[in-house]
Amino acid sequence: MHKKRYLLSLVGLMALMVLALSACSQSSGDEGPSAEESAAATVTAMAAEKDQTEEGGTGTITGTLSYPSEFVPAQRVVAFDVTDITRYYSVELSEGGTYSIEVPTGTYVVLSYLIDPVSLGADPSLSAAYSKAVACGLTVDCTDHGLAPVSVETGEVLTDINPADWYLLPGENAGWPVDPLNSDAGSISGTLGYPSEYIPAMRIVAFDIYNDAYYFVDTAVNQSEFQIEDVPAGTYNVVAYLREQEPHSGGGYTEFVTCGLSAECTDHSLIDVHVYPGMETYNINPLDFYALPSEARWPAYPNP
Repeated sequence: MHKKRYLLSLVGLMALMVLALSACSQSSGDEGPSAEESAAATVTAMAAEKDQTEEGGTGTITGTLSYPSEFVPAQRVVAFDVTDITRYYSVELSEGGTYSIEVPTGTYVVLSYLIDPVSLGADPSLSAAYSKAVACGLTVDCTDHGLAPVSVETGEVLTDINPADWYLLPGENAGWPVDPLNSDAGSISGTLGYPSEYIPAMRIVAFDIYNDAYYFVDTAVNQSEFQIEDVPAGTYNVVAYLREQEPHSGGGYTEFVTCGLSAECTDHSLIDVHVYPGMETYNINPLDFYALPSEARWPAYPNP
């Protein structure tokens, strides 16, 4: 506010100078730039200098990619502005190597995301960060996975900002942002069945294995297929509950199902289902209505 008033006062002073100089030039008849042009040029130069100071310059963040495997897959490196996490700068590399991101001066946190986690069979939430554990040396004693902000000055090149911390456990919250360029929801679909002459009305629920979130869809009598839309990327257990019967017994998507639902299949453990951004996870069939109550340690029927 003070700067604005100062600039307005300065403009007013320049205007008075223009009038005075204009009168002098008219009486003397000297050639060259008019007083109006000189004053305007001065004000323009001052405004340009002010804008340049406010905008600041740029610097560069560089580092080396890694992955806990025999090769380094394609990754997207993102530098997030800590003052506004919706402002970010990114670069993609098809294989391991050194990345470089030019950013405006400021403070950033740096993360790396798998471009194709599906082909790797990786957990949808798997990512890496330049964290306090990296700065610590990534030894067994380095247990703080909090992000390590880096400050970038004009013309500065920061090196060794390596997003190498791939070791944050799934479901653990260390304040890492998700991939802003790959955050679409996915879906889960499959086939329904029931050991009876008909298929009752059901509620099919996808439970996030790392928190209390769940997503569901209700089906009608004799509906044999389902699809749960708008499921955030993550890992889920899927159970189909009888909606109109008490108690709401359920059938799970379990090892018993993938084994073939035969007498030789005895494992009724729920299977972890990966949902990836923007993709449908299909053939998830919650058909295991055969587990004993002591074996079916499944989540309770949700009644939102």
